[in-house]
Amino acid sequence: MKNLVMVNIPDLKEIAEFRTLYEAQSLEYLIESYKTDGQQTPIHISEDLVLVNGYQMVDAIKAAGGNTVMAIVIEGKPDIHKRIILNKYRKKTTADQLREIREVFKKYPKRQGQRISEDEPYERSKRIAGSINGKWKNDVIQNKLEYIINNDLEGDILSKGVIDKNWKVDTCYEYLTKKMKVDLENGYGFTAALFLGKYTVGEVNRLIEQRSVLDKKHEHTFVIPEKCNSYNMDCAKLAELPEFGKKVNLVITSIPYWDLRNYKVGQARQLGQESTKEEYGHNIAAIFRQLTPTLNETSNVIINIGETYKDGVGQGIPFLIRDYISRETSLVYKETLIWSKKNPRPQGEDVKRPVNSIEYLLWFVVDPQKSKYKLLTFPVEGKMPKMSAGVRDVSSTGTQSKKRKSIIKNYGKLQSHLREQEIENIIITSVGKNHDIFKISEVGHPAPMSPMLPVTLILMLTDEGDLVCDPFGGSNVVGKVALELNRRYLSTELSKEYFDIGCEMLLKGNENFDRDELDSINKMIYPDLNRDQEEFTKTAA
Repeated sequence: MKNLVMVNIPDLKEIAEFRTLYEAQSLEYLIESYKTDGQQTPIHISEDLVLVNGYQMVDAIKAAGGNTVMAIVIEGKPDIHKRIILNKYRKKTTADQLREIREVFKKYPKRQGQRISEDEPYERSKRIAGSINGKWKNDVIQNKLEYIINNDLEGDILSKGVIDKNWKVDTCYEYLTKKMKVDLENGYGFTAALFLGKYTVGEVNRLIEQRSVLDKKHEHTFVIPEKCNSYNMDCAKLAELPEFGKKVNLVITSIPYWDLRNYKVGQARQLGQESTKEEYGHNIAAIFRQLTPTLNETSNVIINIGETYKDGVGQGIPFLIRDYISRETSLVYKETLIWSKKNPRPQGEDVKRPVNSIEYLLWFVVDPQKSKYKLLTFPVEGKMPKMSAGVRDVSSTGTQSKKRKSIIKNYGKLQSHLREQEIENIIITSVGKNHDIFKISEVGHPAPMSPMLPVTLILMLTDEGDLVCDPFGGSNVVGKVALELNRRYLSTELSKEYFDIGCEMLLKGNENFDRDELDSINKMIYPDLNRDQEEFTKTAA
């Protein structure tokens, strides 16, 4: 039975475990409230004057000059569990909640096969759930949570993540029991990133799994039937594969920069690390000369290359490559397109010049009279291209359903990119971190291509079903876009590490493909296709 009494504060007995259960809060409000209105809420004490609940209130009354306190006397021996129950509706910090959960697990230890009495079984899970507001009700999840709390990382990162950030108990348990060991043994560094708050535990689990998959031994050939072929080999050997003779319709590639980067291809002397730029130009030309047997008379070749600077002085690399390929291969130089980058980031030098916001797309063809080219429509000032709201589904009886709006995020990015294009010889893209690559592996790539760069080129220089090739495939950004635009794809990459990342990108591109979304893009950019559709509609009417 509860009794309301007035007690002298000096007579109260404190228990350190009770006082430190919850984090101390500011007393200012309680002090002012006591001075103005007196004590409104009683504290809780045991029959022998142990202060169970109300430590903050007692501190505030003492600070305000009071000597007595109103209290409710509770029966029985006080324990930490009673203090938790009395604070059920208290506003608690994450640390408060964690301490409560720990105390609940202590209160109800595991008792294999034991009973409270002959008629009452010991239902631990129900008692624990009842003590923590009904959370984590079954014994399986409670056991996992208890394991996490008892084996957490320094700073209770996982336990606090469960409480404060809604991290799943299963996910944290999987990390502690499986993924953390893999990460630490292989030195991936994702556990350190978890400490720094860079990733959630779910993201860390996924990154460790992906990195582990990439590290496993795979064949050096990756194939999605009728869609793509990717090879972990020297691109010069492509011409030795008879199935690709004269089959490539478009080459889009970013060749190794001269004297700037190490591409981890396992060679002592890498392409791009030549002692002179002339030797570099000759080696690049030799590679494209070896690739020409894969091209047909309608083929286009687009080579992305940026300038190299030494002491702030441009070395004329794009023009040197243009001249060497024109002179030492059968390819015909057609045009130079400009890739305009919104956020240029100089690499490999101390910048002693205005930052160059462009790179060059050297455009070569096999036969200038037969090379494939399709005019794309671009917005003019004051007029945006008309976008299809989607397609109608037609039943067997001819009934048309309502149009559905385009909702796929990836194709929305493609459409947004195409809206930005203003004139045909400049391709505008936003650069920066290619998030698709780094979702696959934190390893990334030293020079990831802008995810939007291949879009305009593929739409302009190929038809659906054509074969697009990137001989310096890297992380296969070109391939992902090609598959999303319903083109076939062929690539090679020397580095096994980047080859594995590229295979994951191809899987992503294949999964992303959506016929209706691509139709909306086709209608937006191909004027002939639009006119043909209009003529068909008139004829049908």
